[in-house]
Amino acid sequence: MPRQVRNRVERSESAFREAVQSIPSLQSHYCPGLQALRPADKDYVRTTKSRCLSGSVNLDSALEHVCPDAPRWDYAIGIHSASDERVAWVEVHPASSSHIEEVLQKLRWLRKWLQNEGLPLAELPHNGFFWVATRGHVAITPHSRQAKQLAAYGLRGPVRVLRL
Repeated sequence: MPRQVRNRVERSESAFREAVQSIPSLQSHYCPGLQALRPADKDYVRTTKSRCLSGSVNLDSALEHVCPDAPRWDYAIGIHSASDERVAWVEVHPASSSHIEEVLQKLRWLRKWLQNEGLPLAELPHNGFFWVATRGHVAITPHSRQAKQLAAYGLRGPVRVLRL
């Protein structure tokens, strides 16, 4: 690989990690690839090229002691390409209309957290906010009123499997 390209990739590989490690409550929670995902959640997130992943962090477990009663979001996943690095925000949760408000509360919490403590991650471009259905069951159809409500909040999904 030419030196110039390798250096560009090395820089983009470190941006997500540096952002995570610059946040005091997340410093020790950075994981390479998808290693931050709970074993039960790993089947719901896939990638065709593991080299495009720059790391992950389990926000829910990392912030459990700092924000014990908050509706914490699940994961931040760093995705890089030759030109930039982005963050995919992933919530793995049952997907029925009765769970919409709960997931939207988590999204509102995440956005507020990003404006304050999570600012280094907020400064990276994001790939989107994703709701991934547990057990692969999605009870919200793509053109339903509920799906439109989720889209109005900038939330993608719910999907059975998230392909990064």
